[in-house]
Amino acid sequence: MKYVFYPGCLSMTEQYAYEISAREVLKALGVELIYPENITCCGAILRSINSFGWIYLTARNMAVLEQHDEEALLLCNWCHLSFTHVQKLLSDNEELRKWINNLLSSEDLDYQGKLKFKHIIEVLHDDIGAEKIADSIKLKLENLKLSPHIGCQLMRPSELGRPDNPLNPIKLSRLIEALGAKAVSHIGFIECCGWAISKTSLDTGLTLAGNRIKYAIEAGVDGIVVTCPHGGEMLDYLQEDAIRAVGVKLGLPVIYYTQLLGLALGIKPEELGLQLNKSPVNKLLRKIHGET
Repeated sequence: MKYVFYPGCLSMTEQYAYEISAREVLKALGVELIYPENITCCGAILRSINSFGWIYLTARNMAVLEQHDEEALLLCNWCHLSFTHVQKLLSDNEELRKWINNLLSSEDLDYQGKLKFKHIIEVLHDDIGAEKIADSIKLKLENLKLSPHIGCQLMRPSELGRPDNPLNPIKLSRLIEALGAKAVSHIGFIECCGWAISKTSLDTGLTLAGNRIKYAIEAGVDGIVVTCPHGGEMLDYLQEDAIRAVGVKLGLPVIYYTQLLGLALGIKPEELGLQLNKSPVNKLLRKIHGET
């Protein structure tokens, strides 16, 4: 099983524990990754400022990835949605596609619209499968109750086709339960971490993140599992600010699914970037190992 790897900008910089852990667990599961050169930010953050700039940057990255014959593996919900949306726009608008390719020609790039791509959760759930993952683990996480934070853009907008069902998202829960843990889903709870609105109203974004953490604490879980670097930033990296915004005093471990999977596979915490997490993940590690 082989993919061309597109981690996205946030996973290569601030949230690189996600990239580190993804590489480690995919290698352990027998997945081969191709590392393309000359990739950049997908441009999704530009969409509300300059839609043509967003389309160009996304199409440019897809043109780079198209130079390889393999499917692309993406870590970021935003990147996946951006690729999906731009691919449809360029498929429906030949004039826009010609304009983009005229710009790309300065780099000898050509967007062909043939790229196939998947979010890492699709790769783990659909391609590798929860059963194989369950058979591969060395440490069952039976004493954990975890809250899956799917992330809004992994489910919506549904009309574009997303990696999970917006009305009944189950893939992350199944993957958590493949490790022996219990997934405590929050039906009806909005899966927005607040990242997008935080760029124009930080207080609003932190309040959304804080309420998400508070809700999980009230549900009695041991931690939150994320699958997107934006969720990682808001719920883990900025957790102290987020819980302060909603009056919560004690934090909650927030961990990437790839880190959790790595622990179950017997990979050392430092090889999964756990030391880079800002939330109290040591609580989770102690419980995994039966410590108080």
